[in-house]
Amino acid sequence: MDKEEILEKSRRENLYGDEGEKAMRAKRDSVGGWGFIVMGAVIMAVKLCRVESPADIISLFFCSSGLSFVYEGIQAKKKTQLFFGIFFLLCAAYFFYKFLVGKF
Repeated sequence: MDKEEILEKSRRENLYGDEGEKAMRAKRDSVGGWGFIVMGAVIMAVKLCRVESPADIISLFFCSSGLSFVYEGIQAKKKTQLFFGIFFLLCAAYFFYKFLVGKF
């Protein structure tokens, strides 16, 4: 390889940032995910105290988890992850339906 080929390969590999930037985005997404879970749990507790259905929050939890599992299952070609992802998405659809009809 000559110098130009090496530089072009490096540009392609670092199109979405270098390793430090990729690690920072992964950590950012993890922190954001935990923030979502904590805030969702607090909202769900408030809704339960007010004798309201938390089906909307539960459907969001299942949807978020399901999409993560499906993505990982497709990328890593893991059937178990894909199965759980589809299962969680079906649970999300069920609780979303419960939310829409107002029964929990």
